[in-house]
Amino acid sequence: MEGNYLCIPGKFQGALFALLAFFLPSFAGETETRKFRVSVDGKPAGEMNLIIDKNEDASLTATMETDLKISSFLFFNYRYSYRGKETWKDGAILRLESVSNDNGARYSVLATRDGPGLRIRAGNQERIGRGDAWTTTFWKLPSDPNRRKGAIPLLDADTGKDVEGNIQFLGQAAVTLAGQQVNVNRYRLLTRVNTELWFDGSDRLVRQMWTEDGHKIDMEMIHLQRN
Repeated sequence: MEGNYLCIPGKFQGALFALLAFFLPSFAGETETRKFRVSVDGKPAGEMNLIIDKNEDASLTATMETDLKISSFLFFNYRYSYRGKETWKDGAILRLESVSNDNGARYSVLATRDGPGLRIRAGNQERIGRGDAWTTTFWKLPSDPNRRKGAIPLLDADTGKDVEGNIQFLGQAAVTLAGQQVNVNRYRLLTRVNTELWFDGSDRLVRQMWTEDGHKIDMEMIHLQRN
């Protein structure tokens, strides 16, 4: 699966806080934790944890850990793990560092800002890539509304490869996430696989769905905490 792609009565306080967490702006020094449940063909397959830190210089650092395991009675076993960290500022990526294991195939990527572009080292190869690329972790929508429709360049966070994508806005929907009903913005991203992405009022990922190798994969946020 290479390139995979949160003074009133006390009983209401917790619900209100969780609801507001989807929409209120974050402040310097704040840490946000989002936990996702991953299912494959409707069966539990693992989890993804996303931690977002807002730094003193207004940049954002997102740390991700993903672990998947798929087994079947037909002796099919698949494991995937990803550890990555990204830093963004003013809508541009400053640094990405990741290691992943795709069922035995190991990858490592380091991308750093180099003028208008990115210096990307993937394995033993190094090159200059596009500085306006959107990473395939999709943890946050592009800041520029004009980049939320049409062609968009992507940087595969697993392999460091360039990917050409096309993003389409599908509309809004009211859904229940982490126990709260909220409005989300839904997008479809067209690459070699078609991915549906849901973002909350802070433009951060709350759900991702795609089909790969004939398997339907659903990654849904189940917990949101800010402190």
